[in-house]
Amino acid sequence: MNGKLSNIGKWVFGALTLVTVILAVIYYLDLKNDGHINMILNWGYILIILGVVTAIISAIAAAVVKGVNVKKILVAIGAIVVIAVVAYLMSKGSFGVEYATGEQVYSGRTHGMVEWGLNFFYVTLGVSILTILYSVIRSGK
Repeated sequence: MNGKLSNIGKWVFGALTLVTVILAVIYYLDLKNDGHINMILNWGYILIILGVVTAIISAIAAAVVKGVNVKKILVAIGAIVVIAVVAYLMSKGSFGVEYATGEQVYSGRTHGMVEWGLNFFYVTLGVSILTILYSVIRSGK
């Protein structure tokens, strides 16, 4: 069964890659058509949604096959919530700051959400680096 699933995954990845390359070629051959920009953005949205759905389905399938450890799941969810709160507190001052690009003025809410997302990424990166260092030191190898 794993061999069949692996082959299906390879074919799906190949098909998605082929569509992406074709869209990129169409975009670069006709740069003056603004409709192609929307097409590329929509394809990006589709890929993100497919990635999220695949990740969720894979996690659920692994939990069903291997058995669910509720304690580990709650610890992971708690860690994500703590990182999100820390990132929000780091960017709280940015939610009231408006900014402009050319004629367009964006609300402080947009600026704050971007700042929160970046801070979430930075905190997650820092925590992952510390976790890697801890696991290397703890293993003693």
